[in-house]
Amino acid sequence: MILTTRSLRGRLLLGGLAVGVSFAVLFGLGATWRVNQLEDHAVRSALLSRLEVARDEVGSDGVLTADRGSPKTDLVQVIAADGRVRSSSSLAGIDPLVTVEAARRSPSGAEVRASLQQPDIDLAALGVPVKLAPEGASPGGTGVLVVAVDVEGFTTATSGLLGILAVGLGAVVVAIGALSWVLAGRALRSVTLLTERAEAAAPRDLANGLPVPPADAELARLVGALNRMLARLEVSHAKELQFAADAGHRLRTPVATLRAEAELAMRGDPDDQTEALGRIMRDADQLALVVDRMLYRMRGGRDSSEPVMPALATAAARWERQARLVGVTLILELAPTISESASCPHAVDVTEPIVDNAIRHTPAGGTVEVTARAEQGQDGPALLIDVSNTGSGVPPELAPQIFDAWVSSRDGSIAGGLGLWVARETARDVAGDVVLRENAVGCTVFSVRLPLVHEVMPARAPTPS
Repeated sequence: MILTTRSLRGRLLLGGLAVGVSFAVLFGLGATWRVNQLEDHAVRSALLSRLEVARDEVGSDGVLTADRGSPKTDLVQVIAADGRVRSSSSLAGIDPLVTVEAARRSPSGAEVRASLQQPDIDLAALGVPVKLAPEGASPGGTGVLVVAVDVEGFTTATSGLLGILAVGLGAVVVAIGALSWVLAGRALRSVTLLTERAEAAAPRDLANGLPVPPADAELARLVGALNRMLARLEVSHAKELQFAADAGHRLRTPVATLRAEAELAMRGDPDDQTEALGRIMRDADQLALVVDRMLYRMRGGRDSSEPVMPALATAAARWERQARLVGVTLILELAPTISESASCPHAVDVTEPIVDNAIRHTPAGGTVEVTARAEQGQDGPALLIDVSNTGSGVPPELAPQIFDAWVSSRDGSIAGGLGLWVARETARDVAGDVVLRENAVGCTVFSVRLPLVHEVMPARAPTPS
């Protein structure tokens, strides 16, 4: 696998390395400070121990009385008040390691580090004030007793310890990176298998879903949600296939009818041709209406909202002409709760099939009434439209399936049964609904509920048409 920031495994590895490096740097800084502190403490302890011994070796005149010993481990200097070396245990001729002024400023002692060339040694020196008697030309007063130890062993041990620490922290960073890579690979192995399974899945395999990994609870939850989504897609796909099959079967009948009418018109006399052409035009209009409604559903309709008042007023004029042709009276009433600026998605698209259905099922001399009002519901403002007619009502055996596709009380040869289905599905697409609220002889009422985009306030009197 190529390490890139687009890869989740790569990002996990980089994250693990970042954490490891941050830990190594912070821990290394803290450990280095602590090791140096321990080194200084050890050197200080050695100097204090040597100072206790040196106090017994120095007389009141500043002369050392003990054996001078090793120049590396037993270096002692007595510095007079004038800053000159009065006596030294070894390394004769070297300059004072601690000045009198520095020792006087620090009652607990002045500590310094010094590197000598001859011999090549690194010293840590501690100088404390001491009372000295005059000796010859050297004046008496407060001098300095200096003791020094070789710190080569301390620095060598400290360097070795810090080297081991650096190697260990580097190994920790490498181990964290390797562990992150391995764990990320194991965690994403199920994702890789799911990806391969999904890429190889065919439409007929949607119902089987994807394998649920038993060891990954979080991934199992995700796969479960995906399988439920695939199950819904399978149901929707099956419905679309069934709808397409039904559509093909239903549309063959009016097409065959059109052909038969045309053949009869070609063989009949001129008087019969006029009547046949009229039937052909009616069947063609019905066929075009069915095709338009099917295409509308397959394309998902329009997504934009439209102003309620102008849209319903324009549609009402069209509905009134349609009703007048069959001797039906159409009444449109808009309640004052609908403001001029209120808009609603698919108000006409949902209502028109219902009004068309009401006009077709209302006998001559009957009435179709369309009332619209706005209400404030639990989910926000909504547009409520009731379509009622004085027809014979929906047959009881068809009422439970009235909103299903291809269900109609008319002759199936006309290819009807899509209007109410299109209306309800379009309303549900925008969180609305269409229901058969009342079904009785002489009064059938369909109710439409759609969400309003803008808040509405009472502002005017009812507008009948």
